[in-house]
This record gives sequence, C-alpha cells and structure tokens, in this order.
Amino acid sequence: MIRRSGSSSVDVGSGGSLPLQQQQQQQSQQQYRHHPSLSVLDLGFNNISDEGCTSLANLAVARNPSLATLYLSGNAVREAGALALADVIAAGCGLTSLHLTANRICARGVKGLMRSIAEFDVTMQMAQQDRENRMALEEEKRKRVMQSNNGDHVTRGGGGGVGEEQDAILDSLDLGDGDDGPDDFARLSGFKCIKELHLGGTNMESTGCLSVSNMLLTNFSLRVLCLSDNGLNDQDLSLFSQSISRNRQLPLETLRLSFNKLTCVGVETLMNAIWGSKTLREIKLDNNQIRDRGAQLAAVVLTSVELEVLDMGFNRLTIVGIKALMKSLAENCSLLTLTLSGNVLDTNASKAVSYALAYNKTIQKLYVDHCSLSYAAQRHIAAGIVSNSKLALRVMSGFPLGAISVTLGLPGAMENWTNEQVLKFIRVMWDRTRHEREDTTSGENTPTIGSTEASVNATSVNSAEKEEPKSGPSDPATVVAAAKGAFEALGDAGGALLLTEEPQRAISDTSPMVSSDAVMLEKTPSGTVRVPSLNEYPHEHFHTSNHETAPLDASVSHASHASVDSLCTANGKSCPETPVDPEAKKRNMEWLRLHYRSLNEIIQLPYVYADLLQLYRYFYSSGEVEDEDSVHDGMPPPGPGFNLGTAPSPTTSKMSGLQRKISYRGLDVIAGGKSMPVPSSNFSHASESSSKRRPMSEDESMQPPANKRARSGKPRIDYFPRLKAQVENCLSSSKQTKALILLRQLKFVETTMFQGSNPYCDQSLQAEPNEPTALDAEIILIDMI
Repeated sequence: MIRRSGSSSVDVGSGGSLPLQQQQQQQSQQQYRHHPSLSVLDLGFNNISDEGCTSLANLAVARNPSLATLYLSGNAVREAGALALADVIAAGCGLTSLHLTANRICARGVKGLMRSIAEFDVTMQMAQQDRENRMALEEEKRKRVMQSNNGDHVTRGGGGGVGEEQDAILDSLDLGDGDDGPDDFARLSGFKCIKELHLGGTNMESTGCLSVSNMLLTNFSLRVLCLSDNGLNDQDLSLFSQSISRNRQLPLETLRLSFNKLTCVGVETLMNAIWGSKTLREIKLDNNQIRDRGAQLAAVVLTSVELEVLDMGFNRLTIVGIKALMKSLAENCSLLTLTLSGNVLDTNASKAVSYALAYNKTIQKLYVDHCSLSYAAQRHIAAGIVSNSKLALRVMSGFPLGAISVTLGLPGAMENWTNEQVLKFIRVMWDRTRHEREDTTSGENTPTIGSTEASVNATSVNSAEKEEPKSGPSDPATVVAAAKGAFEALGDAGGALLLTEEPQRAISDTSPMVSSDAVMLEKTPSGTVRVPSLNEYPHEHFHTSNHETAPLDASVSHASHASVDSLCTANGKSCPETPVDPEAKKRNMEWLRLHYRSLNEIIQLPYVYADLLQLYRYFYSSGEVEDEDSVHDGMPPPGPGFNLGTAPSPTTSKMSGLQRKISYRGLDVIAGGKSMPVPSSNFSHASESSSKRRPMSEDESMQPPANKRARSGKPRIDYFPRLKAQVENCLSSSKQTKALILLRQLKFVETTMFQGSNPYCDQSLQAEPNEPTALDAEIILIDMI
C-alpha cells in the first residue's frame, strides 16, 4: 500500500495516538510514496482504534490522489480518529467514498468531518470558478490582440477612452501560462470531493445531524448519504429537509434513514423537500414509525420523483397505506425495487398488491417477508403476478410462488421450482404468447399481389391498432393455456433449463496466454479486434495430411500425421487432432477478416433466454431429413441488419425452437444424471432413440431422395466436440451468458460459412475438396477468437 522509496514496505499501524505535527508530515511525505494503483482499501471489522486510524489518515490518505474508497465500518474508531480523517480531508485527498458505519465517533467527530468536507468543497468550487474567470479574461485579451493586429482596434482619441481603460485592466492582470505561479485549481489537481458518505450507527444524535444539515447547504458533490441508526427524530429531519430544499444543486441520489425515530411528521417535511428532484433514486425509511400517513406521502412523491428503490419495511402499515402505495405503483414506470417486509398484509391488502403487480411493467424486485400472509393472500398475489403479460419481476421473497401457482391451474411441476425459476417461466410464457400473436397478426395483414391501395392502408391501420395490447390482468383461461403451451414447449427438462441468468457477465481473470501455435488477435483500446492481413501473417511449414478424406473420429490415423504447427488446441495444450493445411488456414483467416466485427458485436448482445432455448434445441437435435432450403431451421439468414440479440420468432416456421417437441421417458435420459441441468454427452441416446421411430428399408437407406441431405443420427453439436464441451461446462456451472455467446457465434458461422452445403456429414461425402467443414468452424471459434 505505502512503500518507502527504494526499500521494503513499512507498517502504517504504528503511529502515535495524536496527529503528527506539520514538520513530521512534511518529512513523511518526502520519505514515503503512495501506491499508484491502490484505489480501494477495505479494513472493515478489524477492531481498528483511534491510533490506527490516525496513522492511516496521515500516511495513506493525506495528499494521496489514488485512494478513492476507504472502508472502515465496524471498527473501534472514536472521536480522535474521525478528527484525524477530517484534517487530511481539509488539506486535500482523493477520497470519494468514506465508510464509517458502526464507529462511535459521536457528535464531535461528525462535526469535524462535516466542517472539513464543507470547507474543501467550497475551496474546490472557488478554485474552479477562479480558473473559469482567468480563462475568460485570457480569451478576452486574446481577442483584443487579434483585433489590434487586424486594424480593427478603436483609434485613440475621441470615444476611445473606454477601450483604453479596459486594455489597461487586462494588461494589469497576471494571465501567464501558470509556470511561475499555478492557480488553486492546478494546485488541487488530482484531489476530489466526497461523493459517498456512510455514517450509520455513529451515535451522532441531534447535534451531529445539525452538522450534516449545515454541510449540505453549500455542497455540490455529495451523491450518497447514509444516516441510519442514529436516533434521529422529526425535528432533526425537519432541519435536514430545509437544507435539501435550499440547495437545489445538491446531486443527492441515495438517502438512507433506516432504524431511526421518524414519524409521518418528519417524513412530510422530507417529501416536500425532495418534491420534483431530478437526481434522487433511492430512499430507505424502513424500521421507523411513519405508519399509513407516511406511506401516503411516499406514494404521492412517486408521481414526481423517478425513484428506483423504495424501502417501507417494518413501519406498521395497514390497508390504508398499502392501498395508497399500490395505486401509485400500478401507474409507476420507474420503481425497480419495493420492500414491504414486516408490514401485515391481510386479504384486502394482498388484493391491492395483486392489482399493482397485474398492471406494473417495471418492478423487478419485491420483498414481502414477515408479512403474515395467509393462504388466500398468497393466492391473490400469485394471481396478480401470473396474469401480467408484461411482467418484469425477477426476484420475490415471502412465500413459495411455485406451490401457490400450481393451485391456480399452472403445471404441477412448478411446485418444487424456486421463485426465480417460476418468474422466468412466466416471462418466457408471455414472450411466447406475444410472438405467436404478432406472427398471426402479420400473417393476416399480408397484402396480396392484386390488392388495392385502399386495402393496404386499411391493413396498416388495423396493424397499428393491434400493435400495442392493453395492459392489465389476463383472464384465467388465457393464463392457463399460455402456461400449458410454454411448458410443453420447454419439454421435460423445463425446470432444469430455467436457471437464473447472470445479472452481468463477469470479467475473466484467466491468463490471456495461449499456445504459441495458435493465432492471436490484437484488441484495440476501443474493444474491437484487429485481424492481421494475410501479408502480415507468417508462412509456417505445415505437415500436410489427407484432410479431405480422413473422418473426424479416426484419431489413430490423425495421430501419426499431427503437426506441432496445427491450429488445433484444446484447453491451451497441443493435442493430436486433425491438422490444418496452409490453404485451409488462409481461407479461415480470410473469412475471419470479413466477419470478425460481427462476431465481436455478438459478444456485446444482451442475454435473452428465448435465444438460448431455441439455439440449444437446434444444436442438440440431429440434422437428419432436412431439405436444402431448411438447413438453417427457421433461423434468420445473415445480412446487413442481422441481429441475434432479439429472440427469433417461434412461429415463423414449424421447425422453430419453442414448437419443436422432443419427448423423453424421464429427465435422466436427457441429463444423464441429476447433477447436469442440460444434456451432455449422453444426449446422443435420445437422438438414437428418436431415429428408431421410423425404420428405413435397405433400398431407402441406399438411395436417398435427390432433394434431401445425407442423413446423420448425430446431434449437430457433436460435430463441434470442443465447443460442445465448453457449452456444457458453462451450462453446468450456471454461466448461461457465456454459453449463449458461443451458440450465437456458432449459429452465425454456420449460416455464413456453409451457404449451400451441409457441414453435418462425414468429410468423405464432400462434393468439393475446398468446401468448408465443421472443423473449420470450430477452429475459428476456438483457436482464432
């Protein structure tokens, strides 16, 4: 963290109990230097006292522009440690986030911190204003010099006295380049103002809250403020609210006031202060005493402030407050998280919640723990959820949603599903119904060749009227039918496939190094991949083999012809797989040069579960009995507007993913074991069993029809063994986003590279020797990307 110049690291926890003197600080600044890459320092819950906090402030925080986040929650810091931090903040540092939760720094420590934060914030504002004034004056002087050189300057005598006076004023100002005496803004370069301040459980009480209120009057940088568990009352909140209402330039985004002594009186002043705020996104008022009146005030504020998180838990709300909140929630378009835990929801209150959930289109998380929900109340809430055709809910706690949904007529297999699985199934169910409705509408509105202009206009009007269905709960028969159809489309492995998607794709920490015989592509700072031209690519000597005639599974013959210069690698190690000749390698490089941008854009596409389901069913089914025109199995062909980010329409073809039904005797036939959520290498048994349903005669097998492709009982994914291993590894570890990327890229390669040819056959059956094979596609996706 902090190192002595030219020597080993030093102990920063051995400082004295009092702040260092100015001379000692200057000496330490010359003796120590800060680590340039250390931006977050987490020392929470380590029993650090004032002595350690003082040493940390003087040695690690003072004049350090790199350290941005200091986490000291849950320690034993008291007043002296807080004042030491206040001194270094006033002098300038790089801290933007300070966590002091559960440290009893009391009112005096909070007062010192607030004074330092306010002083430095004002200093930065004045320095910035001074810099702007200096730049404006310098620009004015530069303009006058240019006018003088061009002969446009006002002549002396007559009315030129004002211009001469202005020139004299500008000449008297020191507007140098800043080398001799830099301005305050340049001197404070690298230092930042506090943007996140967490002071929960600091025992500040009313005196400390008054200091916070005074700091907010002049602050233009604070975005997150936590004052939970400080014993604040309505009078404290009233003074706090006055500061917020006076300073409209305060960019406050998050305000947490949990575990205090607030009632509806204080909440009313707060709601009046934040009314119309353009920045506030989160308010937490749980574990207070605001009751129904406070809930009504919060419901009114939802109409003027675009809140995303609202926590009203454990506030003794009744049907009156719940109804007010739910009425506002039904029409709200910004709230993402709502917490009602700890408030009793009887049957009438649950009906209000059901009404809001049936109409709302944006809420994603709902918490109703410890709400004393009866069986009838749970049925009401579940009915509102399943009947919303535009449901966005992803997380819900409080009762098992699957078991209650079964009692409403949904498939019985949902009884043992988690709430996340049930919610995903409901979203998939309505997406499928919506796609079917859109395809039906587009089919009805397709104009004929001899249609008149009036009929075309009438069709466009009708399609516009049917474009946006009305919001609200669907009737029970529609819900049950949609659930039945979606469950049949998912198949027997529906519950295993409904795994929770990753909220975001994690950054890989694996080593970027690969074997030396692989092709490495350079990524530019903007994130795109630069593919080298063929002239830049070195000509390597390959040991050629009979690449066209050797079957893929002839590992013995390939082992004798394997080359160390082959592009084929597995898990970063060379292996005796089919080598690639120089011509095939150049052909693959040329294809990659033309399509690398599309492959790179596929990685940035969002996660869509419908895409994963359709691609999974496509590649894990065999390619037998396919016409030449149906090789792509209903997937859209590539083109200028080709976009795999949107789910393909499930009813554009009878062979679409959601309508393809593959029957199995049990889940063990698919997964080959209870631990595998999706088919793995044992999936081929299902294909073999399905191929036996229609036994073929010897004449039929020997003479296939001319317009049919050669039959193969293997699933498509078996022609890409290394890709199959990676996909199954991602699915077994719930990394569905990565699996979807691989399948999307494979589908893109298939539709663009194998135009007019069938890669799902033995290489010995190829008509052209230079025709691309499945091995080429695997090499591009595994070795070249």
